Amino acid sequence: MKLVILGSGSYSGTPKPLCNCENCSRARTNPLLRRTRFSLYFERTLIDPSPDLHYHLGRLNRRVERVFITHAHFDHIAGFPELQVFRELDVYSHSQGVETAKRLALLFLGGASPDGRTWRYHGIPFNEWVELGGMVFFHFRTVHQPIENAGGFVFDVKGRKIAVTGDTGPEILKDGDAIRAMEGADLLIAEMTHREAIPKAHLGVKEAIELAKRVGADYTVFAHISHSNYTHEVLEKKVREAGVVGEVARDFTWVEV
Repeated sequence: MKLVILGSGSYSGTPKPLCNCENCSRARTNPLLRRTRFSLYFERTLIDPSPDLHYHLGRLNRRVERVFITHAHFDHIAGFPELQVFRELDVYSHSQGVETAKRLALLFLGGASPDGRTWRYHGIPFNEWVELGGMVFFHFRTVHQPIENAGGFVFDVKGRKIAVTGDTGPEILKDGDAIRAMEGADLLIAEMTHREAIPKAHLGVKEAIELAKRVGADYTVFAHISHSNYTHEVLEKKVREAGVVGEVARDFTWVEV
């Protein structure tokens, strides 16, 4: 089974407008160093419709049937109306994510299920395994202030276990339930937003690596990288020196699991 990290960046993308930091300056001259906002795709399933979704879908050129939303921040949900190209769609999130998606569809497309389309919305609980036609998934809560509800997912698809942290503060390292749900994953997609962790908001490099070690996935891909983080080369070196089997994502990083 193949997965693709459509966007590897955080809320501002890289380069960030009006920023002349090292990462932004380099990305303006080297397309390989650009980062669009985070989104993930596998098996006709999209995780987080980012503001760059039109670009992502144009390059991906594959059908989406299911959408999972980790939380209702701009960089993880603002591209939702771009899904208008699909007539049948099932949307899954906690109640806040579902209601935000509905409002975006109503505002920009004229209805939660736009004319000529059948869009279904499913509020899902935290900390319960849910069976969904060939897939089983677990929705765990994360601390990501100031938003009230944020979470990550663990998917069991075709006998493969895929964990996605979503946005999370370093408090996840003390969340035994979330760690146990992710333990032994075939693939972990972990956020690595900043150089240093921001309590109750985002992981730093050290904390992201520590999470990867605790989860013990066969392979870890670090994503949601801020323009203010270390350069891609330095991040790769830190991951390698820590002994983690995996990589730092670029846009359109394909992973086979």
